[in-house]
Amino acid sequence: MNIDKSNEFPHIKFGSRGEGIYYNLNGTEYGFDSTCFRGINICLRDLSDTNLNENQKTKMFMEIIQFVNEIENEKPIISYNTDEKDSELWKKLTVEFSSQIKDVEITNNEEANLAWYKSMKADLENGLTEINIRGLKIKTVTDLDKHWNKIKFVKDGDSNKKVTFWDKLKAKLN
Repeated sequence: MNIDKSNEFPHIKFGSRGEGIYYNLNGTEYGFDSTCFRGINICLRDLSDTNLNENQKTKMFMEIIQFVNEIENEKPIISYNTDEKDSELWKKLTVEFSSQIKDVEITNNEEANLAWYKSMKADLENGLTEINIRGLKIKTVTDLDKHWNKIKFVKDGDSNKKVTFWDKLKAKLN
């Protein structure tokens, strides 16, 4: 990350080590995941649970793209999930601003869950990690399989199985 350039966007900043982009709008900070793998990859999140209207989301999108282009002198890769409510807006904007974007990566919950599961399974198989999610301690692949339906990503309107007090207590005792 090049942090020495002057910032024409004082309301936008990179997170620690360039992971994450934070946009401040009217005193509220909105965070977007980002990585530097194969270039700056910005994962647009669903903002439908905010009070932001489409014009504000569009402005936020445009300025974040401009910010990365000007500060890093690089076109970002944009990622979004088609199972989220804002996906149609992100689709429209990535087409409209395609000249300022390096690439677009589109996922859905099924693909995201598969990748996440594989990653966690690999970490657990090497025995060097313990994963804590939603109050559950996951130490083995068996634990992961047992709690998978409680932690995986779901579509809007669906819900994970509820994590009960007993689930958390059993996880702490294991």
